Amino acid sequence: MKVLLAAVCAGALLAPGATSALAKTTAAKPAPAKAKTASVFDAPLKTLKVTLPANEVGAKPKVTCSIYAHFMVKQVDEGEVGAAQLSIVPLAPGAKPVCQRKNVPGEKVVDPKDWSGYADGVKGDYVFFSADDGVNGGLGFAIVAAGTGKKLFDDSAVGKLKAVMLAGDVLTVRYARSYSAECSVPHDGASCWSKIATATGETSAKQPDCDAGYLKAKNEMAKGRCEANNKAGPACMTAALKELDRQRWNEAPTVIVYDAETVLKGGSATTRPLGAPTACHPSD
Repeated sequence: MKVLLAAVCAGALLAPGATSALAKTTAAKPAPAKAKTASVFDAPLKTLKVTLPANEVGAKPKVTCSIYAHFMVKQVDEGEVGAAQLSIVPLAPGAKPVCQRKNVPGEKVVDPKDWSGYADGVKGDYVFFSADDGVNGGLGFAIVAAGTGKKLFDDSAVGKLKAVMLAGDVLTVRYARSYSAECSVPHDGASCWSKIATATGETSAKQPDCDAGYLKAKNEMAKGRCEANNKAGPACMTAALKELDRQRWNEAPTVIVYDAETVLKGGSATTRPLGAPTACHPSD
């Protein structure tokens, strides 16, 4: 009884609003906002977007223009895979660029034979474009000269580019490179790895465990086939794996992934490995 009275008295001594204050201190604090990942590219001065009237199939083409100090990167999207046009528009000092479908004199249209995909970003006078679809676990990217619209370099990266640095006119790009060979390490053995090591510069690296990578891919494909046919289970997996063996799955060309650095100078590119392969798997 004395304990109860003491508790009541203690509560009575609390200042008005103290209870709500205590409640506030015990309330869950909001989670801190996630920091935005810094872009490896230059920020455009302005981005303009124009939606055009629907075309004959009912799609509304969109024109996106990213404006930089000396040029504008234009992308025309007609709703199909890959942009209908990628181009670079030179800008005179003080000019007010217009974002439109119609091309203007001096506009540098990227040749579709050289590259098709989407605008990705800019570093100095270098324009980056990404591919319209991935291949072998990677996504292609191309580097184009803003002044000419000509492709200077292209490769395939797994995930986003890790770093893009510019010193004068020397461009350095770091990324996880996806390299596709023309032979199979599990099938052809050391001779295939020797060709890959020579082509990629991984001559001092240990041959990766490609057997494990192929086995993982093989199991995933078998599982996918069973799920697609609504026949998940051991029996289906066994049958699917045997079918893949009959198709000589282990002869699929090898793909390796490794950190790489490409230096672009004077229109010439040099690529070197920054570490040993981190993955090895069959091509798509």
